[in-house]
Amino acid sequence: MRVIEIINIASEHLSEKGYENPRLEVERMLGSVLGLSRLDLYMAFDRPLTENELERFRSMYRRRLAHEPLQHIIGSTGFRDLEIKTDHRALIPRPETELLVDLAVTFLRERSNAFVADLGTGSGIIALSILYEVPESKAVAIDISGEALNLAKQNACQLGVENRIQFLNGDMLESLDNLGPFDAILSNPPYVRSGEIETLEPEVRSFEPRMALDGGPDGLQFIVPIVQNSHRFLKPGGLLLLECGDYHAESILKKITETGCYSNSEIITDLAGKKRIVKALC
Repeated sequence: MRVIEIINIASEHLSEKGYENPRLEVERMLGSVLGLSRLDLYMAFDRPLTENELERFRSMYRRRLAHEPLQHIIGSTGFRDLEIKTDHRALIPRPETELLVDLAVTFLRERSNAFVADLGTGSGIIALSILYEVPESKAVAIDISGEALNLAKQNACQLGVENRIQFLNGDMLESLDNLGPFDAILSNPPYVRSGEIETLEPEVRSFEPRMALDGGPDGLQFIVPIVQNSHRFLKPGGLLLLECGDYHAESILKKITETGCYSNSEIITDLAGKKRIVKALC
């Protein structure tokens, strides 16, 4: 079969099954099999696949039909200007988190030799993006999952920033003693309410680590301690950035105000108009 035939047949099938971007997904799987970018794939529409290539595509396609995330199947995903490794060990980076990184980078570029802490680092994408975009910065990345940390370490080595980051296997702020003070503390913590996990898309609830999603009964199990204690580890004028659910933002802002330890705080909305980031200055 030729490339264009596979694209047409597989895309139509995924569309019938209700997948949102069927052609894009098929092209990315085919590109991965053939080692071609999407642009190069367009130039190879008449190229026939070998039996080995066709079987590799079929294997990927069957996994996608079982709702395994495309990023796991291909083994990587794009985030801002980076391409990082992704698999079952950590959450797949979301576009919403790019907003948090953008805010952090803008702030940290104004501070020399910036030192940041990334709590619940997962794949490492927040800390690694900052190291990549703010050349003189250094970071501490913490996660309770040893598997997630191993993935983050692989990504750090792939990006060539492993000498500017320290990885710690621990529980959020408890691991920061004697390490600060920091210019910024950043976190995309678990914030899905426990009772809502089973309502998530099958790609999420069945293939991504539950511990990286489950924020307890109210979704604030990890966020509240960060809010209440981060000021102890921040430099004067230091930044706290938290990614959260739209329904959490107002209550988080209130808790920040109640601490009396932050001079300025606000909610940042994403491109969809959802309250996505809570920002505070120490």
